[in-house]
Amino acid sequence: MRRTDPETGAARSRHGFFARLALAAGRAASGLGRRGAMIRGVALALTACAALPAIARADPLAAENPRIPEPMVFDLLRPLGARAGEREVNVLAVRPLDRGPTDWAPELEYAYADGQSFELELPFEDGRLTQVKFALQGTFGTGAGGRWIHGWQYLGQIERGSATVRNSLLYISGYRFDARWSMLSMAGLRQVGLRRLGPTALLLNHSVFYDLDPETVLGLEINLRQDIAGDDRTRTLVIPQIHRRLSELTSLQAGLGVEFRTNRNAGLVAALRLIREF
Repeated sequence: MRRTDPETGAARSRHGFFARLALAAGRAASGLGRRGAMIRGVALALTACAALPAIARADPLAAENPRIPEPMVFDLLRPLGARAGEREVNVLAVRPLDRGPTDWAPELEYAYADGQSFELELPFEDGRLTQVKFALQGTFGTGAGGRWIHGWQYLGQIERGSATVRNSLLYISGYRFDARWSMLSMAGLRQVGLRRLGPTALLLNHSVFYDLDPETVLGLEINLRQDIAGDDRTRTLVIPQIHRRLSELTSLQAGLGVEFRTNRNAGLVAALRLIREF
């Protein structure tokens, strides 16, 4: 597969897209007072992320990409830099311990080309199918001496019954500090609707990982969803987690955290993901 050098016009166009996305977030936040100021600050951070490839002089995919774990709840479509032909099936279950149903979803992930992946997901609430979700993910390249890798992710969700469509686009940046420590960050926007646009939400995910041993990873994942044009709700999940490889192709992830929502008391949330690669 032919890859474009990040300093060519095609690559600059991709990076410019994320800069325009950040600018749109800043404009959407105008008139929202103190919260708008916070969101505009995040928009500036997105702009900085868009500039990172030029600053770090990113290279096309290397033969060996930095090995960075995936967040458990807001996961990737295979790791960034996945090789063509990689496949995975997994099931995620998330359960608030004090209220509500169990959310669970089987997922199929496939890398159809080097650094490019596709996902199909079927989210359920208890025994009821609620959505059909599909996603695409791409890798821009690596930098910082092979410690940094970055890319993008698109998520499309179709609500069963109402046929409401949600579209999300995120920038992804991962960095390995040393043999033990690494981190992964995602930032982007979610838009409801196609013909008639609905609420817009800011999406942020930041995860820090520590490789305890070759089979075990400890992590802390923080997910934030902030409505910036709509009903002004906030949802934040902070969840420590453990990833354990059970065999060469099978692994298990588990976590217990706290979820904060607008107009609700904080509540404990348990999560479990079983993964099978093939």
